[in-house]
Amino acid sequence: MRYSLLSAAAAASVIACMLPAGSVEAQSRAAAEAAMARMGLDGSNETVSYESVDFRSGRYILNDVTFTDPDAGGMREADGPDSVHIDRMVFEALRLAPNGDVLFDGLALEGLRVTDTTDGTAIRLDRISIDGPNAAMTADFGRAVAGENDDDYDPAWNTYEFDAFRLEGLEGAGAEDGGLFEFSLDQFVVENYSRIELGRLALIGFAFSGADETGDDITVSLGEVSMLGFQTAAYADMMDAAASGAEESAVMDAYYQSAFLAPIDLYDSVAVRDILVEASGVHFSMDYLTAEMERQGSRVLSTAALGSAMLIPDPTKPGGAQLAMGLGMLGYDQLELSMAANSIYDEDTGRAYTTGDNYIELTDGLRLEMGQDISGYDAYLANMPGAMTALTDAEDAGDEAQFNAMAEMMAPLLINNITMRIVDLSILDRALEAGAAAQGLTKEELRVQAGAMMGMGLMAAPPEIPRPVLAELSTALTNFVNQGGSLHIEMSPPTPLSIGAMLDDMKTGSFDYASLGLSFTSEAP
Repeated sequence: MRYSLLSAAAAASVIACMLPAGSVEAQSRAAAEAAMARMGLDGSNETVSYESVDFRSGRYILNDVTFTDPDAGGMREADGPDSVHIDRMVFEALRLAPNGDVLFDGLALEGLRVTDTTDGTAIRLDRISIDGPNAAMTADFGRAVAGENDDDYDPAWNTYEFDAFRLEGLEGAGAEDGGLFEFSLDQFVVENYSRIELGRLALIGFAFSGADETGDDITVSLGEVSMLGFQTAAYADMMDAAASGAEESAVMDAYYQSAFLAPIDLYDSVAVRDILVEASGVHFSMDYLTAEMERQGSRVLSTAALGSAMLIPDPTKPGGAQLAMGLGMLGYDQLELSMAANSIYDEDTGRAYTTGDNYIELTDGLRLEMGQDISGYDAYLANMPGAMTALTDAEDAGDEAQFNAMAEMMAPLLINNITMRIVDLSILDRALEAGAAAQGLTKEELRVQAGAMMGMGLMAAPPEIPRPVLAELSTALTNFVNQGGSLHIEMSPPTPLSIGAMLDDMKTGSFDYASLGLSFTSEAP
């Protein structure tokens, strides 16, 4: 037999009276009952009912809970389900603050089930919980349950803090125009969230299967997306502006301040692992993409790595057949990419430079290695909020104003050195063979023709570019095409070169290309 909240509350009061007078258990139960009444869960809220209530060790437990017409409390969209069923709703240390606001140390909903009768979508959730919420968060929760969140009330969500939020064992199924679909999520976790730092955010074990508008199967799986040590303080001003209902311009100004005055070591680590997507005859997989930041005094070390990202077509399906045809022209059955990046930023000097491996590689194709040494990042970052505002203001003032704003923004950045090395790992032979077959030539004939065309193209370069530089480039390119190996491009200005000043000089036609310190060389394999 289902009891109303009023009957359950009365029974709970009888049990509380049976406890020793003045006992901690009796006091905590009475405090929980007062908080229940404050939220309108003493029988006056007809949209909530439950089968029974337990109180053990400070936990106020509602069993077999049903929320009917949850839209009445603002808990769903107008076209959502008519009811939500929960096996257990557990409050930890439920009580009232001296000012009458609801407080609790934790809340968990276990065995949540939702069915939307309009489209048949069914969702089950093993557990959703919040541990250690601050007073602002629990007070707003109490007001929401009591139905006090009208248009005149703005929740203070920008001040929320908590120890942990967890969502576990999510499963769902339904139907759309493309057919049936299913999804699941093992876990979503947010730990140690405050206005200073977010300790950990993780989404683990996501899977989806369904069909696209043509009826082709789609499957998506994701092992993990996680972040550790995110510095939320960097965006506190923006959140305050948004929560206060400020105008869009004020929110954007706060964003510029937040985004560009944030610490360089904005997080400790980020990871994406085990992605698999099968759609329209195309298979995409990625084993991992990771990034880390570590502070050592004034220096911030940044690293990133992509283990393997693969693109594989299924020629039996239209989308896959088109991709397979394109790859086949270059002799590929599939593509595989990997990447590594390592850099250091010194806050004391404003210098950012690469160290160790920095490359993107197409397996059995080519490898692009990069390096840089740039100064002035400290001034660049300090000027960025004002520069972005000026750039936004210039949007309506024409192309010249936008160019000037961009040059002004880039002016503090000084190029000390930039290098690029392109390593042929068979891509040249593949491209020449494909081009020769299309034109009815031999590979060697096309190689000679390509070299001649590059030389002719360079002859048409603007006269401001020094002819010796063009000759060096022509020789390096021709050798690279003829023999493979690697092509080296380096920019080493005799004196540090301002990017903003370079843009200004190029615009006026007064730029001295010799100031770039360009050089081009090639190496045989």
